[in-house]
Order: sequence, then C-alpha cells, then structure tokens
Amino acid sequence: MPRIAPFGFLAILLFFLAPPLQAQDVTGDWVMTYTAAGRGGEAMERSMEFTFVQDGATVTGTTVFARMGQRPGGGGGRAVPDPEPIEIKDGKMEGDKLTFTVSRGMGEQVITMTFAATVSGNTMEGTMTTAGGRRGGGEVPLKGVKKEG
Repeated sequence: MPRIAPFGFLAILLFFLAPPLQAQDVTGDWVMTYTAAGRGGEAMERSMEFTFVQDGATVTGTTVFARMGQRPGGGGGRAVPDPEPIEIKDGKMEGDKLTFTVSRGMGEQVITMTFAATVSGNTMEGTMTTAGGRRGGGEVPLKGVKKEG
C-alpha cells in the first residue's frame, strides 16, 4: 500500500476542511455615496439609493434619481411627478465583485453609469464611470452601505 507523504495528506485534509468560498449576497436596499463637481466646480457629496435582487450570479433591481433643479409642486401650481424607477442592467456578482449599469434619458441625451465595486458584508467600495450627458463623463470613487431592516 503506497504511503501518502505528510504534506500531501495535509493538503487533502485542508481541502476538505476549508469552508467553501461563497459569493456575497447584495439583495436589499443600499445607499451609495460619491463626490462630484457641483455648480461652480466645488466638490459635493451625493448619494443614490439602489434596491438589488440577487439570484445566483445575476443581480437585478432598480434605482431612482432625484429630479435635479425641480422642487415638488413645480412652482406656479405645476406639479412635478415622482421620478420613475430605473432598471439595473447587466448586473453580475462574481465572488465579491459587483458590476452593473444604469442608463437614464435626459431629453435627447442618455447618461450611462457603470458601477464596479468590491463587496464586504454590508459595505462596498468601488468606482462609478459616467458616459454621455452635457459634461461628458468620468470616473469617481464610491462607497456603499446596506440599509438596516
């Protein structure tokens, strides 16, 4: 009967005893914050809320953008409707890496945001890359926190 070298036995033992690596589960409500240039070029912290639904490696969900520059009631008696939910596209969770895109139409322009983040429990860090719109685009760092409840 062949003998297994001590290191070989140890490797086999660790393989069976090690906990399996599992992907993070992002299902739930998250708040993402990032810093972007505001009017006059000064930096402003902004946030977006997302609702994610994860099924295996596939991530779907929605986000809602506030209507910039418009106040509820619309002034002059004109009501501004609540913003429509925007669908998350191409969402994937691979290990601890989350990627997805969101596209939003503004008149004849379309702004596409691509998100890439590393998830650790109830937090995430990564980048948001914007393309389109009047200002062109760019990449900014972002942080996310899962809402309690």
